[in-house]
Amino acid sequence: MSLTGPFLGRRFLAAGAAALVLCALGPAAHAVEMKLYDGTRTAALVEAYESKTGQMTVYMTSGEERSLPLRAIAAIYYSGRPDHFVRTGDQAFHFNAGGRICAAIEGLTKGETLTIKSQSLGRHMIPLSVLHGFTALAMEGRAARLAEDLMRPDGIADTPENAFLDHVLDRRGVPYAGVIESLTPVELQFEHDEQLQKVRIGTFKLAGVRLAEAAKDKLVRPVDIDTLRVGVSCRDRSYVTGILESVTPFEWRVRPHFDPKRLISVPASEITRVDVLGGRSVFLSQLTPIKADEQTIIAPPQPFVMNANAQGESMDIGGFICHNGVGVHARSSLTFRLGGKFKTFKADVGIDGRLEKEGSVVFKVIGDGKKLYQSPVVRGKASGGGLPIEVSVEGVKELTLSVDPTDDLDQADLANWGSARVLR
Repeated sequence: MSLTGPFLGRRFLAAGAAALVLCALGPAAHAVEMKLYDGTRTAALVEAYESKTGQMTVYMTSGEERSLPLRAIAAIYYSGRPDHFVRTGDQAFHFNAGGRICAAIEGLTKGETLTIKSQSLGRHMIPLSVLHGFTALAMEGRAARLAEDLMRPDGIADTPENAFLDHVLDRRGVPYAGVIESLTPVELQFEHDEQLQKVRIGTFKLAGVRLAEAAKDKLVRPVDIDTLRVGVSCRDRSYVTGILESVTPFEWRVRPHFDPKRLISVPASEITRVDVLGGRSVFLSQLTPIKADEQTIIAPPQPFVMNANAQGESMDIGGFICHNGVGVHARSSLTFRLGGKFKTFKADVGIDGRLEKEGSVVFKVIGDGKKLYQSPVVRGKASGGGLPIEVSVEGVKELTLSVDPTDDLDQADLANWGSARVLR
């Protein structure tokens, strides 16, 4: 059928109207800014997504309708979306397969299924077997860092006993090990392993809970770096990762990795950002290192952090804030599996800007054991700021990012791999 006459006229008018709405209303019309794999940006109005072809239909500001491969998009930003206020008692529930839902606890059924209610995603019943654990929201300071460390792969000792124990951390930083018996909006009850007695902790006093490894779903496998998927950030700080099923101007529908049979509908009005994972460009902060070797000399241990500096604050390089990257403290060596599927590594590196003149390190990029790049000595912001890096990694199976201290040892060596990414 030929698309002419009144039908074509309606499509033209619709495109023109979309452009006018995009320009005039901005965020209220779900206008987005798209960052493409090559670093260029464009403004558009998201119309639809076809999962079979992997193509996204958008209206440009000119009114032109375009079809873009999802794989060519790095990220989509919905600007002007303030976060929801954190409700007292809200937790971030982390999944074994990646992602999190930030929500209030409603109850635990038969010790196996947790019911939670999210401000952005509504009510969900989640089997405990798919959860890695949960951390309290709106925390700062020592307890917050300890809770984050508890959730790391190396957050507990790898012993046969620990594999069968739940680990709980309260807001004072006091750890407990035992078996959770019940969880309500008011309190957590568990059998304390050492005291051999029942312990009750108010839900509002929890900093973090890591569930027993032996009780987790053994079918979960790391997602392949080539699998095209998305990570949807919401106003309540939820981050849903999974396969994109469909898109309309009003909602995104995602099949989450923790349960591919489930379909989560995310209202477009609740989305702040969408990361395209497994596309033509991949941020290393979206991957899990297969090896981490971190050994400070004088400074206290400060393990790597994704999308923040090693102290958990925003990543400042030369006075500019990077929202993606890896924050470390010298001496540090992180190895990522690339499988020989990428051509170029790019990053902006530097000592975190908060340190001004302090700190001095050398950045190294190593591919399959061979040094591909070594920076000159990089010093604090007042001494020149950040340094852009572009290195060929064609054929590299394992990429190692290394940061070494210089002759002043590791004092103030808070180093950032800003926007560290690999491109196909």
